[in-house]
Amino acid sequence: MAQQAYQYDLWQERGAPRQPQLKVNRGGATRAGLDLELVKRVALTALMLALVCSVLYSQAQLSELTMDVQNYQAQLKEEQNTYNYLSGELNSKTNMKNVEEVASGQLGLVKLDPTQVTYFTLEGESKVDKPESGTQKLAGWFESGLLSLMENLDP
Repeated sequence: MAQQAYQYDLWQERGAPRQPQLKVNRGGATRAGLDLELVKRVALTALMLALVCSVLYSQAQLSELTMDVQNYQAQLKEEQNTYNYLSGELNSKTNMKNVEEVASGQLGLVKLDPTQVTYFTLEGESKVDKPESGTQKLAGWFESGLLSLMENLDP
């Protein structure tokens, strides 16, 4: 049965089977479907355009941010120079030698002499009286003189 359904001898004698003949109708109806090659090209072009636009946009942002950084660095340098100048001015104004020169030259102050220092010892009293002014001293001397004169005149 297998020999009847498949006749191997016929194929071996004639060789390889023949290719079927195709018929092409020219000028017939156009294809209604999309051209796949055209769709691929349009998609690839759109993708390339999107990539180019994104690169250009990021370059623009990078340039803008670089300019901002340079501006802030320039401002920082100016502020550092101002800080250094003001620190120098402060140091020169608070320098001890300059303070002494201003005190002696403009205010007429002199350095403390050890003879100007007076020490008090409180042995029996718990208070120190403030030195009196010139008028109070004269009145005190006059009063003490009168009291001593009264004591001497009293028998």
